[in-house]
Amino acid sequence: MCNAGIMAQPPSQTVDGYELQFGTNHLGHALLIKKLIPLLEASTDPRIVLLTSQGWGLHPRGGIVFDKLKTTQDISFGGPWIRYGQSKLANLVYARELAKRFPAITSVSVHPGVVGTGLVSGLGIKEKMLVYATTWWMILQPHEGAFSQTWAATVDKAEIRNGGYYEPVGKLMDRKLDATARDGALAERLWDWTEEALKGF
Repeated sequence: MCNAGIMAQPPSQTVDGYELQFGTNHLGHALLIKKLIPLLEASTDPRIVLLTSQGWGLHPRGGIVFDKLKTTQDISFGGPWIRYGQSKLANLVYARELAKRFPAITSVSVHPGVVGTGLVSGLGIKEKMLVYATTWWMILQPHEGAFSQTWAATVDKAEIRNGGYYEPVGKLMDRKLDATARDGALAERLWDWTEEALKGF
């Protein structure tokens, strides 16, 4: 279960120099997964559940700005949300690429819903107002926010599509994906970029 995440943060970088949201929301999970693959392959009905967000749709044109991932990607208007969308798109396409490369491991991406946790309460006032103004009627309690990923981790294997994108609860939503999110070449490029970034770990 890969559910660490930050959202709409000011321009910043990880200690390794990667854009903060991408480093946290994608690279950290990718490293954990890389280390666990041998154990997962030796397990019965292994699962990888990557938490994404409907915010994946806020991604920049082209999906992921690979040549700027070692910068703060300080895009003035909408920057925090564009960077967030980029990182959540990465979760989604990485799950699909994992499913392709390791078909014996069920890998999916899951949007848990808009959950009333510290992810929102820790935002700046403008970002917080935007979230509440556009989603106040959908906000879930924290225990409700766990339903989707719990479903993905425990549902019978016959009822889940490897590489699929799910929204609450257990609804396959691949049909909602735009051309960028469905782009196999982007998924392969992300895979190769990630492998290179994680060399030495």
